[in-house]
Amino acid sequence: MHRAVRALIRKTFGKNHSMKSQASYVTLAVCIGFVIVVFAFFTSIVRYYAGREPEPKLRQNIVVVNSPDSFNAFLKAEGKDIRSRLVKKKLDAYFDVFTFNEWMEENDAFMVIVFPEDFDKKCLREQVTRKPEILTYCDEDKLDYVRMKEEFVNTYISERYFEYLQREMGVPLPRFDVPEQLLDGEGNSNWYKEAKGRFARMVVPLLFFICVMYVCMLSGMNAIAGEKERGTFASILMTPASRGQIVLGNYLGVALHAIIPCAVLLLPIIIINHDLGVIGVLFLAVSLTLLMAAITILISCMSNSIVSAQTAFLPIFLIVLVVCVTCMQTDSPDPVNLYVPIYGHFYGFGDCLMSTAKFLPILVCILSSLILTAICLLVSKKLLETEAFTVAVESKSDKEIRKAAARAKKEQNDYVSSARANVFGYRPTRRSPVSRFLVRHAVLPLALLSVFQTLAMIPAIISFMKTPESISFFRLFRDLSGIDRVTDAMTASAELFNEFMQNRYFILFMGIGYWCIIGAYMLIVRLWDRQPLSTLGFPASGSPLKSYFRGLLFGLLMIFSVYGLLLATGQAICNGWGLSSDAVVLFILYILMWIPQGATEEIMMRGYMMPRVAGRFGVPFAVIFSSMCFSLMHAGNAGYSLLAMFNLAFIAVFFACVALRDGHIYTVCAMHTVWNFCQGNVFGLEVSGNTGSASILSSSYTSSARDLFTGGAFGPEGGLCVTIVIALSFVILLLFGRKKKENAGNV
Repeated sequence: MHRAVRALIRKTFGKNHSMKSQASYVTLAVCIGFVIVVFAFFTSIVRYYAGREPEPKLRQNIVVVNSPDSFNAFLKAEGKDIRSRLVKKKLDAYFDVFTFNEWMEENDAFMVIVFPEDFDKKCLREQVTRKPEILTYCDEDKLDYVRMKEEFVNTYISERYFEYLQREMGVPLPRFDVPEQLLDGEGNSNWYKEAKGRFARMVVPLLFFICVMYVCMLSGMNAIAGEKERGTFASILMTPASRGQIVLGNYLGVALHAIIPCAVLLLPIIIINHDLGVIGVLFLAVSLTLLMAAITILISCMSNSIVSAQTAFLPIFLIVLVVCVTCMQTDSPDPVNLYVPIYGHFYGFGDCLMSTAKFLPILVCILSSLILTAICLLVSKKLLETEAFTVAVESKSDKEIRKAAARAKKEQNDYVSSARANVFGYRPTRRSPVSRFLVRHAVLPLALLSVFQTLAMIPAIISFMKTPESISFFRLFRDLSGIDRVTDAMTASAELFNEFMQNRYFILFMGIGYWCIIGAYMLIVRLWDRQPLSTLGFPASGSPLKSYFRGLLFGLLMIFSVYGLLLATGQAICNGWGLSSDAVVLFILYILMWIPQGATEEIMMRGYMMPRVAGRFGVPFAVIFSSMCFSLMHAGNAGYSLLAMFNLAFIAVFFACVALRDGHIYTVCAMHTVWNFCQGNVFGLEVSGNTGSASILSSSYTSSARDLFTGGAFGPEGGLCVTIVIALSFVILLLFGRKKKENAGNV
């Protein structure tokens, strides 16, 4: 290898990578926190399946809730002495887990059996089309309790009891298998296999991506962009080394840096897993490292400072994380994705560790990664060939004049003294490192939603568990606890959430939670930013009601156009009236919930984030950044896809343009509210992966419907119909805005 290349490798590999902006450390802290959360999540799963240490004495008693006379007579006829161990209780609620836990502790019981109220009367009807459900609940922390529960069910709550009802009481029960039971203990025989599968297919690939991207950014941004910022890159260009050798030397130094964490991650994998799949993991890790190192070198060549390089790399970092999230949600990926870099790397890591990998997809993914790496390096070389420099001998006075001019230019470009943009009257008053600034604005909405929505869910969950409808909730919860595939888990989680979306208390407290978030933003603006509330997009002048009603009208036209396209293209059909008299109260609560929900998301993205980012980086970057944050905020929803990500960002850009044109967010708050309300409670469609209830119309997709147009489980926002409508809305906005500008000029 050429001596110049070796020198550049040593320089890049051995360089101290401390950065003036300290942005890398903020990114590292976020990544470490994310990894800790992921590990905590999977640790809780392992502990759930593994169970705790057994207690010295097993409980023997059983709590029977709403015990019918027929069950007592059956036990007496069977001559069983089990009756001495039964503790009888009465409770109106069909499932109240809190009360049941208390009763189990008080009565030294390991199991609770819940009969529906008036069980005998329901069974004594002339026509019985379905057996009344009998709920069983046991302490699943011990395998012995699970076994004891199964023995009791097989002995006493089996077909023998229902045969007794038919024989002795003349009940015309139909032939069924064992009656439905909830919260059946599955044991923990498969917990290791399930935990290993999730760890191998979700945690390990994510660790590789985060470590490689972070280390490449840490060293790559400082390799060339850092030299430019320090003014030492010209001396490197004056050396006999060619442009290609400069790129290659810095690239290999960055790649060597990134291989170190890969080796650290591979070491325990090799020790634990002796399968040949480890070889595939090794080659995939190396190819991923080479590709990411090439991308960072390319960005470093394009940038003149570390901060600008990091800012350019941040969207790539977020996009790669989105790809990882979509891969985690898809257990049966499209076969084409296995051959594509990034997608193929993520799936390939899991397949190799689980010994399900195929040779051809891994080979094609690695080769295509190497091709992309070569392209990035060639482009980097061409960029360096355009670098021009001059050599001049400066006197001391010349240097002082040049430094003074640089200081003046820096002060002129300071975003606090001279803001890049003035959106809603906001002007920056604080300076902070760029990554800390962007991460804070990206994380703040998620943090507030997590806190207030969780607090709002607590009373709803408590009240929901005391209702008979909670039986369906816990049936879904039982099914979810035994799922080991990511796609099935996402589907079951969506069904679980949809059960809450039909609960009045949940919708009520969700609306209250959104009002609390709005109040929190107002406090942040007044107390932390020390800015007027008008900087949230709520100016004191103008006519808010008129703007809000105009937004309602325009939002109605947009969502009705989407629904019309679905009907016109044969993707969906309207089944008629869907709102029952029992759902009227829930329907009203939905209206009260959607009003603050739409306003909350607009305040988060267009009212708070966009003006503050625009003040530092300008309007175009603020619109793109806030729109991507809005889109990624829905990444965990069911059915989230690349088209859904694009459409949500597309909608967000449109809302941002409307807000910038109007000078406030009253209009977009109304558009956002009516869009979500009509989707879920007028047409009965999914709203960003969430299915509501209490809809005026009942709609369904046809048998020939395609997810590309309808959006599938995510709803219309994940389909091309929304893409078309938003594109047409942009055209109308541009024409209307131009007309307004011309009229203003004629006055």
